[in-house]
Amino acid sequence: MNTIDYLKEVYGYGVPIFLKDLRIGKKSQTSIRKDLSRAVQKGDIVRESHGVYFFDSKKDFPSNISFNEIVELRFIKNDYDIPGLNLDVYGYYTGLTFLNQIGLSQQVPAVIEICTNKTSCHRIFRCNGYRAEIKKGKIEINRYNYKALQFFDLFYLIGKEDIKKNYKLLNDYILKNLTKTDFEKYVGLYPNRILKLIVESGLIYAFR
Repeated sequence: MNTIDYLKEVYGYGVPIFLKDLRIGKKSQTSIRKDLSRAVQKGDIVRESHGVYFFDSKKDFPSNISFNEIVELRFIKNDYDIPGLNLDVYGYYTGLTFLNQIGLSQQVPAVIEICTNKTSCHRIFRCNGYRAEIKKGKIEINRYNYKALQFFDLFYLIGKEDIKKNYKLLNDYILKNLTKTDFEKYVGLYPNRILKLIVESGLIYAFR
């Protein structure tokens, strides 16, 4: 099996390919690494950074992969519609990153924060001068629970005054994304003070 032909067929162009995750028949990681190294030298594939590769569709106009694309595919979700791959959510943005995404903070964090199944410890992922803080989730993350876990994580960073100031935003987010079942199933994973904040603020009534 030709490694490069196989990868091009499966991943196509412009999609980050992580050496760590590759499984090609009975080939060893050492063999795959050598195949990729030779392909880089021949110009058949681009090494974006250590352990990250991609096929460039237009060599005259290099299509650099953004850091956000790399961390999203590596730690958050696989959504390139390819039969046979595990199309699923396995992580989510958290901390100041998520606060900024939903409009609770105007501060753009220098380090992206992510909770994911794709790590066994708290660590920093570095690539091309950028950094992401990678954390292990409280439970196995999937497409059905990530929005609830992501939301409850917010309350580690906000208090009563923040909730009061942003009540409509938080209330609307719950109505759009979460249910009473989500609340009952996952809030117990968090400290009692978070439950108390949600109840006393009245946000509890948005879970239906």
